[in-house]
Formats: sequence, C-alpha cells, structure tokens
Amino acid sequence: MVRKSKKPPLTEGEQIVLCEQGGYLSNLRTGWKLGHHYLTNKRLFFSQAMRIVFETPLVCITDVTAEERAFAFRRKNVICISYRRPNVEGISKARIIMANLETWRKKIYEIIAPPINKETVNGVAEELDPISQEILWYLWQNGHGTIDELTELVSAPTHMDILFRIREVINPTAERIIGNPILSFEKSRIDPETGEKILFNWWLVGREQSGEGRKETLLDVFDEGDHLYVVMELLGVQEEDILLMVEKDKLTIFADAQGVKYRGEVSLPAEVYTEGFTKRYNNNTLEVRLGKRRLKEG
Repeated sequence: MVRKSKKPPLTEGEQIVLCEQGGYLSNLRTGWKLGHHYLTNKRLFFSQAMRIVFETPLVCITDVTAEERAFAFRRKNVICISYRRPNVEGISKARIIMANLETWRKKIYEIIAPPINKETVNGVAEELDPISQEILWYLWQNGHGTIDELTELVSAPTHMDILFRIREVINPTAERIIGNPILSFEKSRIDPETGEKILFNWWLVGREQSGEGRKETLLDVFDEGDHLYVVMELLGVQEEDILLMVEKDKLTIFADAQGVKYRGEVSLPAEVYTEGFTKRYNNNTLEVRLGKRRLKEG
C-alpha cells in the first residue's frame, strides 16, 4: 500500500506557492536538517517529519540573499533569510537550500519587495527598448494585464514575443537595477484597489496604489491612565493575518493577506510593556491594548 504524502496544516486562506525537499540551517554549530520547505502566501516554513522546525511570516522577512555554505562536504550556494521575531530585538538569520534555489530566492524577494513608485519604474524603463517600455508603463497605469492585452498593446506577432520581452528583457533589467523582477504572472489575485478577483494576469510587482485608490489609514491612540489604547482601520484582512511587534515606545503592525500588504509604525506617547498586550479585530477595526510601564521601572 502506497501512502500519500501529507502536508502540514494551513490556516484559513493560506495557499502553498512553492514546496520542495531541502535543508535548513539555523545555527552553524548544529548542522543541517533535512525535510521540506514550504512557501505560502502568508509564511515561509520548514517541516521535518510533519513537525514545523522553522517558520516566519513573510511580513517579518527583511532580506533574502545568496551565500556559500558547506553542505554535504561541499560548498554550495544557499539562501540566507533575514527576519524579525516578535518582541526580540535585532535580526535573526536562517539558511535554506533546495534544488531550485534561484526560483525560491526570486519568488520570496518578489513577495517581500517594497512598494514600487513611479521613480523606480522610470529608472527601469530608461534602460529598455520602446516596446518593452510601453508594456511596463501600461502595467504601471493599470496594475495588471492579460497576455492578450499586452500583445494587442504593442501589436506583437505572437504571445511568445511578449513572454520573451518580459522574461529576457524587462525582468532581467529590473533585477540589475532594483534587485528583483518587476513583473509577475499570477493565476489568481485580488486587485487591492477594486477588491475584484483577477485571473491569469501579469502584474507589476509591489505597485503602489494610485492616489485615487489609496485611503489614508484612520488611527487614534488613547491614554487611559495605566494603559494605552491603539485603534486603527485595517481593511481586507483577517485577524490571523495581523502580526504585532511591540517595543518600549513603538508599535509595528504587519498585515499580509491576498491582495493586501501593510506595514505601519505607531509612535507611542509613553513606554509600554513589550509582552502581555491584547489585540482584537472586528469590522475592519484593529484594537490593541498596551500596559504602560511605571516611571520608576526605567
């Protein structure tokens, strides 16, 4: 009897983007662990015998680089993940290795890439030929487009001509200038400006919303004597998509859901305890209660 391979349980709305066997290294003295890597739309994790050994939300990853490490008595290229842990100061690092290393590096970087503004797009466009420029600016203005739309836009003879320009011209130029691809194909994605589910489109990676579509985040901080009360509007996510990082005088809020990526810092009017806080999310409103530190505690 052949047993079917099992996958670790996923949270609601979580989808696997990449999955592959490989190795994980957390401490140079402990050696490599072998198991399965999973990249989802919410987190990166490594599983060994159905037990999650390492995981980090994508919003906590600060950088993705390639480096050489000893693996199986040879030096090989590995991916170094730099990430923040909630309520832990400094940057932690983890190394991972798999056969399709470059595919993973590009996909992770693509997901965590900072928002791209008009100046960034212009810097890439200046290095492109006129037809590739037209494709890039169309996606900047519209956010996404089908292969048929892009083919018609530049009167290309075939779809393959568009794919060649994206994969061999536009994205390599973007990688050279900004460090990551600028266009990505998605089978299914929510348009953050309209809320519409878009199928089989090319997207501009990290495109900032237009001024008309972007709303100013509503935020209030209340001082209630022995605690602070932070209330803010956060649209299009679930409570499990929200991660909080509390420092003495700062609250950092991360949210990562399909079509929504948010990171915001709130300067607090008083020092607070970094543990023991509570959060509640209901009707698109996030409420966080933080205990204030006494002045004598320093």
